[in-house]
Amino acid sequence: MLSALETDRARLAGLDAQNQDLENSIAALRLEQERVQQERNLVQLRLDAYKYPVLTLPNEIVAEIFIRVLPVYPRCPPLTGILSPISLTHICRLWREIAISTPVPWRAVALAHNADVSSQRQAHIIDLWLKRSSSCLLSINVDIAYAERVEASKVLSSVTARHSRWEYLKLVYDTSGLPAIEDSMPMLRHLHLELIEVNPLSFREVPLLRSVVLDDFAASSIVLPWAQLTSLALRRVFLHECAPLLKQTSNLVHCDLQLSFVEYDHSDITLPCLESLALNIPDPLGPVCQYLTLFITPALRRLRIPEQFLGPDAIRSLTAFITTSGCELQELRITGKRSIPSKSYYREALHSVGRLSFSRNYYDQPPSEFDVAIPVVIESDSDSDLSYCTSSDSEEEDY
Repeated sequence: MLSALETDRARLAGLDAQNQDLENSIAALRLEQERVQQERNLVQLRLDAYKYPVLTLPNEIVAEIFIRVLPVYPRCPPLTGILSPISLTHICRLWREIAISTPVPWRAVALAHNADVSSQRQAHIIDLWLKRSSSCLLSINVDIAYAERVEASKVLSSVTARHSRWEYLKLVYDTSGLPAIEDSMPMLRHLHLELIEVNPLSFREVPLLRSVVLDDFAASSIVLPWAQLTSLALRRVFLHECAPLLKQTSNLVHCDLQLSFVEYDHSDITLPCLESLALNIPDPLGPVCQYLTLFITPALRRLRIPEQFLGPDAIRSLTAFITTSGCELQELRITGKRSIPSKSYYREALHSVGRLSFSRNYYDQPPSEFDVAIPVVIESDSDSDLSYCTSSDSEEEDY
C-alpha cells in the first residue's frame, strides 16, 4: 500500500516538472513571438515610409513612358496581351489611374479576326478605348472578312460615329456593310482601302488627305480629291484603270504602282511634282511592256522598275525616258530577271545616276501594317520576299 502511494507521489512530481518545463517553453515562445511581431511592425513601418524611385516620377513622365512602350502611332497595338495598353492597367493602382486618364495610349484601334477574342468582347474593348481616347485624333485599322461583317457592325457603328477624329484609316472590308458617313472627315491624312467587291464610295470632304493606298476594287469605285494627294499606292491595277486617276494627281510626289499586264493605247501621263516612282509586277511571267515610256516626270529623283517594263532594249528605254522627262535621276533600282548580262552596261550608259542597284525581286512587299506615308525610298533591299525592309544585305550590291 505504502509502495503504491510512493509511486503515485513520484509520478505527480514528474508531471509537475514536465508542466513547468512546458510553461517555461511556452513563455519563451511568447516572448519570441512578441519580439518577431515588434520587428515585423518596424519593417512594415520602414516599408510604408519607403518610396520606390519609379513611384516618385511625375505622372506626366509615367504617361510618356507608357506611350513609348506601345507601338509607334499610327500603328495599332493588339487589343490584348503584353503590347496592349490594357496591360498598363494591371501593374498597380497608381499606374492604372495614370493609364486610364491618359488619352494617347488609347488612340490607335484595330479590329481584326481573333479566334481568342469574341466579336462581342472586341466590341466592348474598342468602345472602351475610344471613350478613353477623349478628343485625340484616331488611327483606325479594320481588317475583317466578308463573313464577319454582321458580327462587326456594332463595332463599326462605334468607330464611324467618331469619323471627325479619324487621322489614319485602313479598311479591308465590304463597304456594303459600312455604316453611311455623310459628314466630312476634316482630320483624315492617310487612307488605305482594300475592298471585297466594287461598291461606290466617296471621300470628298477630306481637306488634309495626302496619302492613299488602294487595291483594284477600291481604285475603280472610289471618288477622291485626287489633286491634293502627294502619295499614292495602287495594288493589282490595270493601266487603263489607273491612268485616268494619275492624270488627276498633279501634285503627286510619291507613287507606287503594281501594274497588271494589258495593252492600252493612251496619251502620256505627266506628273510634274513626282520625286519617287516604283513600278511592280504582280505576274512576273507576263509579256515585256515599255510602260516607263508612258510617264513624263521632270522632278523624278528615285525610280524602281522591273526590267520587263523597259522593253527589249532596256538601256535605250531608260536613257530616252530620262531625256524626255528632263529629270536628274539620283537612285535607280532594276528588279526582276535581267536580259543584260553585265551591270557595267547600265553603269556606262547611266553614269549620271548616283546610285544604281539590282534585285531579282519583281516588287517589294508593303509592311504588314498600313503605311503612314508611301514615299518610295530605294534601298539595298534583301533578295528575299521581304524586300521592302530597308536592309543593307542584298545578294546583288549597289553598283
